[in-house]
Formats: sequence, C-alpha cells, structure tokens
Amino acid sequence: MNAPEQFPNQIIDAEALRLELTALASDGNDGSAPEVRASVLRLLKNAYQEGREKTRLLLERDGKGTLCAERLSHLQDELIRIIYDFATTHVYRVTNPSAGERMAVVAVGGYGRGTLAPGSDIDLLFVLPYKQTAWGESIVEYILYMLWDMGFKVG
Repeated sequence: MNAPEQFPNQIIDAEALRLELTALASDGNDGSAPEVRASVLRLLKNAYQEGREKTRLLLERDGKGTLCAERLSHLQDELIRIIYDFATTHVYRVTNPSAGERMAVVAVGGYGRGTLAPGSDIDLLFVLPYKQTAWGESIVEYILYMLWDMGFKVG
C-alpha cells in the first residue's frame, strides 16, 4: 500500500474519519449493532465520494493521469485500513489475541502496484495464519461486505 505521507490529508482525512467512527462505537454502542454499521457505511461512502471528487479536481488542475491513479489507490488504501481498524477494534475485538488472530491485507494487481484506475476492481489478498480462525473469517467477511456495500467490485 502507498505511503500515507505522499498525499497527507489532500484526498482523505483518515484521522478525522477514524475519530468519527470511534465516536459512533463509543456512544455506548457495540460496533456490530446494525444502526452503528449503517452509520459507519454512510460515513465511509461520504469519505469515498469526497475523496473521488477531490481527486477529480486535482486531475483537472494538474492533468497527471498516473498521479490521479496513485491518488485513487491512496484513497482506497486509507479506506481499507480504516475498515480493518474499525472491525478489529470495535466489532471483533480480541482482548487476548493468540497467534491465530492476525492477518495481512495485501493489495494485488494494478491496485497492488499503487495505481488504481477509475472504475477498476479492488484486488485483495488476505494472508492468514496456517489455520483459519473464526476471528479471521469474521474480519475478512466484515471488510468484504463493507466494501461491497460501498459499491466496490472486489476480486
């Protein structure tokens, strides 16, 4: 995934979005409650749409197509990080994790190379320990369903 320093808050303010999501889950709500999930989805969709619009405006200003694809990749990176963090912190929190409660989320294909064309699918690889756990399965499912509900094509 792209280094976040390359586009600091230019496309998405990831820290502000994280704070908003944490507030949703911290208001005495369980992060997995349906109303919280609906609010999380709404905030993520808004952040994505705003990021796409900022990317479009920057492309119109500088005319750099490859840089636009890198910006889109960065936006997607941040959204996936945020979804993963929310899922592991507020929805499927493990207080005493074992070696089985870890994973890596890896972008592959054009997205993995840090250039995501508009309308491209999101190719992800979930690297899990040798033995799948219910926690790992739940995290993968949460991420995929959230991305699908946001309208992404995930491969």
